[in-house]
Amino acid sequence: MKTNFKILISALLFVGVIGSCQKDNSSESDTSPVTIRFSLMAYGSPIDTAFQYTNFGGEKFNVSSFKFYITAIEFANSATSVSEKNTYHLVDLAQPASQQFNVSLKTGEYDKINFIVGVDSTRNVSGAQTGALDPTNGMFWTWNTGYIFAKLEGRSPSSAAPFQKLTHHIGGFRTGENAIRKITLAMPFEIGRAKELVINADVQKWFDGPHQISIASNASVMSPGGVALKIADNYASMFSVNKVVNP
Repeated sequence: MKTNFKILISALLFVGVIGSCQKDNSSESDTSPVTIRFSLMAYGSPIDTAFQYTNFGGEKFNVSSFKFYITAIEFANSATSVSEKNTYHLVDLAQPASQQFNVSLKTGEYDKINFIVGVDSTRNVSGAQTGALDPTNGMFWTWNTGYIFAKLEGRSPSSAAPFQKLTHHIGGFRTGENAIRKITLAMPFEIGRAKELVINADVQKWFDGPHQISIASNASVMSPGGVALKIADNYASMFSVNKVVNP
């Protein structure tokens, strides 16, 4: 009897293991990889670091560096949402490979994509980290002020800074100086069929969004505060869905 009982228990355990494996395989088959690609633009065309652009106030400038953090990517509809967990992407004009990455999400129909420009408060107070959050990426201030969420650098004849530099390092996560911005973009497509989602990020809005930012008055913005918050409001409006590429 004892031997038969052991055989029965072993058989039940085996069936349980097989059932568990089948559930895992089913879960994997319900996910689809989607490439998200950011197209870095200036006034509707790809950024040309050798070109001199003109902002709303007639101030000329060029762009030598353009970077921003994308986190908490979420696909959603009126009934549900699926999201990446604890994933941080640094999109960098100087690193083309950084401008696209894959996400693997549950197959379904979603009509919008949400994401955050910035780094959450927990990571901001966790000190120097690795990967996209590595200080060697040039996007970390100190443990006290945390990460730069978005950076724009260049030169402008309107700048009174040495060598006519234009330097905007935007961050800050505390109440009253929180530069984290959540972006929501309409995006009607089925993840199960989509191969790639292309999102434009146009630096025109950096200067001319909800607020008009003068280079002459604000050539150097490198700490949290009022001007940084206005620029954060502006760059929150620089994103738009360009196209969806299907297989």
